Amino acid sequence: MDQPKKPPPPPLPESTWGEGFEFELTDIDEARRILDAESLSQFDVSGFDRPEHWKRLRRVSLPTDRALTGKAIDWLMALPTALRPQLLSRQFPRIVNALAEVWQEPELCQAAFDRLLRDERKGRKGFPGAVHDELVALRNWTQVF
Repeated sequence: MDQPKKPPPPPLPESTWGEGFEFELTDIDEARRILDAESLSQFDVSGFDRPEHWKRLRRVSLPTDRALTGKAIDWLMALPTALRPQLLSRQFPRIVNALAEVWQEPELCQAAFDRLLRDERKGRKGFPGAVHDELVALRNWTQVF
């Protein structure tokens, strides 16, 4: 239920201001409204969507999202040992499965890496550093061939 707005406090006499900073008294709700509407900071988080928003947009989780498929295991085994994304495989098997599906199609593979490595959604946490490094190494290796 909305609470009635309180009237602003009476202005202070000018003699109490001295020669300090000029400011205008306001309440927290008014300040929040102004900042939410006018903030241009690159660090502004007021426009970030809540995690629930992204959960609604994601596809329904499948049992195969939690384990590597046979195709993904074959793909991993075909990679040079030093290039195999071990952390990605453990933490994000769904992504390894998806990469294995498009690996033989250069344009689709590059598009998949672009979606994974570019932050186009505000508020996205991104991958842990070591997992990100594995993805970058894989992407760079695909560009060699």
